[in-house]
Amino acid sequence: MAVPSYKPITVVSDDLVNRLVDATSKNHTSNNDRFMPSQLRESKGHIKILLNACKAHGVTDPGQIAYVLGTVRRESNMGNLMLEKVSDERANAAYANIIGNGDEASGDGARFKGRGYVQITGRANYAEWSQKLGVDLVENPDKAMEPSIAAKICVIGMRDGSYTKRAKLADFINASKRDFLNARKIVNPRELERYPAKAKLIVQYSESYFEVLSS
Repeated sequence: MAVPSYKPITVVSDDLVNRLVDATSKNHTSNNDRFMPSQLRESKGHIKILLNACKAHGVTDPGQIAYVLGTVRRESNMGNLMLEKVSDERANAAYANIIGNGDEASGDGARFKGRGYVQITGRANYAEWSQKLGVDLVENPDKAMEPSIAAKICVIGMRDGSYTKRAKLADFINASKRDFLNARKIVNPRELERYPAKAKLIVQYSESYFEVLSS
């Protein structure tokens, strides 16, 4: 059964950005995910950059955009946490010999820890996105935190299913359905299986953004 159709988002106006910022200020589920005033101010610029990236890369469906924003709200606190909160020592141990990294002594785990709006991790993923974007993220991994680059990785990655290589936006949000819960498979299917309550946070965030984008 088809869901109601909504006008594609092709114009990024200041009014739209401001309404999405307002939604961000209200869609917390507890004090743990409530925005401080400084974080909310910071989020405004990130929301605008993400909307422009969606437009530039053909993600204009309001539901898909809402889910991108909901995911970023969850993954990096709407751009306020662009670097994985893990010590270099722990990253080197945890990420040794996986995702294209060398052994613990190589330092790859720390060098290629998670960065971005929806973080990429591991030498292999940094190399993949270097090739896709024409930016050397292997030699300059901190560039993955630059908003313009992070937005491309986030939007293209979710659009094309690059995060898991198994699921993409259109699989869950299209003309016939809007499944914000199972869309978690795009980025983190294990969380959906093991910690469904956390996945449901993104549903709440996404619904608040969809209300704005579809009005």
